Amino acid sequence: MASAKNQVMAPIRLIQITDTHILDNDQKPMSFNDFDTSASLKKVLAKIRTDENNADCIILTGDLVHEPTKNAYQKVADHLSPLAIPIMSLPGNHDDPQMMQDIMGENGFDTGRLLNIRSWLVILLNSRLEDEHSGELTDAELAFLKTTLESNSDKHCLIALHHHPVTISSPWMDTMILNNANDFLSIIDDFNNVRGIIWGHIHQEFESKRNDVLLIGTPSTCKQFKPNAEAYSVDKKPPAYRKIELFDSGEIKTKVVYIDK
Repeated sequence: MASAKNQVMAPIRLIQITDTHILDNDQKPMSFNDFDTSASLKKVLAKIRTDENNADCIILTGDLVHEPTKNAYQKVADHLSPLAIPIMSLPGNHDDPQMMQDIMGENGFDTGRLLNIRSWLVILLNSRLEDEHSGELTDAELAFLKTTLESNSDKHCLIALHHHPVTISSPWMDTMILNNANDFLSIIDDFNNVRGIIWGHIHQEFESKRNDVLLIGTPSTCKQFKPNAEAYSVDKKPPAYRKIELFDSGEIKTKVVYIDK
């Protein structure tokens, strides 16, 4: 029998949900061509309840709602309430960060910026740029990132934000990138404990590496966008979520799970 010292710990299991785009009760989903974003989110959450009940945390990476109203955020909270898994969220370009934090907090969800589990630290960033679809990390946000990485040099770090910090070969979508991506990535380059960066926003699957840092873009729980598209184009792929496993060695394993119609 192996000693406790030699036993391999189970990975930390995260679920990433992104771009739910829930609409207010009084709004018509015209922006989605009558696509029912609540119905698609419910299907995703049903799959998670069935298959991922051992997850350590769910992270929502922005655009929780399509237009920021209290009713829309309350709908998000109501949809999430049956889950017995801790939930954290960060804002996207469609969100109101303060309203999102207030409503999610009132419903008992974690409104913190850091998820500290064993040998890992997950850092949630706010890349929302007011009145723009592109994103930006303020000087304060960049300072928070740098200080957090400096004070957690003994941890493997996963960074979560809404906007993509690298181009994805989709010209129309790349106009809505993180505007100061170079400033962000220069901080990442200064630390050897960053293992991965996850984001939403692009409504499609993306995976690459930069200097041994895994770069991960995740599809939406509603409509997907066609990869490599010159202009706005909707893909036929169904709603999805992402599974992420974090190992004490620093390794990340991940898989996108699409929901059958």
